[in-house]
Amino acid sequence: MYMEDLALALLTTLGIIGLSTVIGTSVFLFRRRPKDNFRSENSEKEVVTLTLRGLQDVDMVCETVNKGNVVILGVKDLARLDMIRLKRSIQQLKSHVRTSGGDIVALGKEFVVIVPANMKLSFIKRMLEDSELDGDFSQPEPPTEVGTL
Repeated sequence: MYMEDLALALLTTLGIIGLSTVIGTSVFLFRRRPKDNFRSENSEKEVVTLTLRGLQDVDMVCETVNKGNVVILGVKDLARLDMIRLKRSIQQLKSHVRTSGGDIVALGKEFVVIVPANMKLSFIKRMLEDSELDGDFSQPEPPTEVGTL
C-alpha cells in the first residue's frame, strides 16, 4: 500500500497527473471489498443459467460472476423485444467483466457466457492455430487419387 501512495505522490509532484486524479484513483484502487467478494478456493462454484430481461438484471448477473460462478445468459427474449436495451445491458456487462478480469463470449444469437477472473474461455480454432505454431499439429495431406467406392 505504501508503494502505491508513494507512486501517486511522485506523479502528482512531477505534474504528470493532477490532484483530483490522484484522489479519484486512490479511492478506486484502494476501496475495500465486502467480505463476501473474497474468493475462497474451497467454496463450490456453479454454472448458473439466467435470462436477461433488461438493465435491472445486470447487477444480479455481476454479483453472480463476482462470487466465482459461470453464468449462461439467455438473451433471445430481450433481443426480440428491444434491441437497444439488449445492447446497453451487454455493454454494461462487458465493462464489468473487463474491469474484474473475467471473460464474456456470445454463443450464437441466443446465449452469452460470462466467466469470472479465475477462468478464461478459449476456442477450438485458437487452440488449433496455437498448436500449428508449436508444430504439434499438422493438417493431413489432400488425397491424390479420387475413386468411387
